[in-house]
Amino acid sequence: MTTLRRWPAPWVFSLLILPLGMIVGLNYTALPFLLARAGLSVDQIATISSIINLPGVTGLIVSPIVDIKLRRRTWLAIGTFGTAIAACVYFPLIGVSHTLLMTAIIFAGGMVTFLVVAACGGLIVRMMSVTDQPKAAAWTQVGVLGGGALSGAMVLWLVARMSLLATGFCFAILIAMLGPLAFTVKESAPLPSPWFHGRFAAIGKEIWGLARSRSRRWGTLLLLSPCATGAAQSLLPAIASHYGVGGNGVMWINGLGGGGALALGALASTLVPGTWDRRLTYAAAGVTNALAAFFLLVANQPTVYLAGTFFYLTTQGLCWARSVALIVEIVGPETRDASTLYSLLNAAVSIPVLYVVWLDGVGFRYFGTHGLLLTDALLNLFMFGFVVTIFITRGIGLRSVPDTSALESDLTSV
Repeated sequence: MTTLRRWPAPWVFSLLILPLGMIVGLNYTALPFLLARAGLSVDQIATISSIINLPGVTGLIVSPIVDIKLRRRTWLAIGTFGTAIAACVYFPLIGVSHTLLMTAIIFAGGMVTFLVVAACGGLIVRMMSVTDQPKAAAWTQVGVLGGGALSGAMVLWLVARMSLLATGFCFAILIAMLGPLAFTVKESAPLPSPWFHGRFAAIGKEIWGLARSRSRRWGTLLLLSPCATGAAQSLLPAIASHYGVGGNGVMWINGLGGGGALALGALASTLVPGTWDRRLTYAAAGVTNALAAFFLLVANQPTVYLAGTFFYLTTQGLCWARSVALIVEIVGPETRDASTLYSLLNAAVSIPVLYVVWLDGVGFRYFGTHGLLLTDALLNLFMFGFVVTIFITRGIGLRSVPDTSALESDLTSV
């Protein structure tokens, strides 16, 4: 398998994926706080958050083009520059007056940003060795989550000192500066192929191959479950005032401190032995996230919010890194349309984030902050209990083995 010679270390993917991370920082940290300050309710913000994060699912519509014609690094650059242009358009619209238009444009920009996801996923699968793939997957989460939290803090800092228009322009410039980095990757030219003729049939065969493989199929179903989503991250800034925390506190703990927390959690994923079953470790990561949510229930005090948010974001970094490791394993190095299948699975893991954010919002609507956090935590605990029960009853060990028919036959009977 070809290796990434220009950038041989897995950590480079934390930089290549960073445009996506900056949008995550905006969507999950800065935007909820700014909308809450503008007067929108938490459940309204939850609805907007679900919509603007839909490209994580619907982006698979555009992902097949990343596997044809141009190099993946070129599509990566296109996605980066397109993301920067979109930011210039929707930043001035942030507020109550243009909520619908703002949401629509952020969604459209997210579809362009998805090219970054597809390109990076394909590069990991096709250019990294099997032993380096989990490390590269963890480093992508350092860029997405750590870089995202830092960019969220940066946006809040800029908004406090300049207009939304000027903030958006600065934000876009920083994203665009990352575009040329993609061309430093030594990627060979793609094989000649038509734009569309026969492409969907080939993709369909690869998806059918995934569905026929029991281990890959059940790994995909786990990605679709409400497990290890870290969904409350996008709502924590909106409930900060309930703990007596203001804009500066959100900037530091959800932004700068949160960036370190997310990066720490993602890096912790590299310590998990590669021989351990990735389905079980993915579910176990969700338990740590649930514990953090329970900690936030201790008291409505600033210290609880600051410590609990740091704990929550650390465990979220671990959860998302384990999800990417599971995705890369499911795709496999033999897949020709690696970016497309990676995008499909990335969309699968984004679906539970969206509906758990919505469920968290429903929990808040009826039971306040406690309802939000309990909903988030109990879903994680339920899924972990389900997975562990199957592993124990079927006598499946912690280490991953080629034959997983014992687990799968039991799942089939559920």
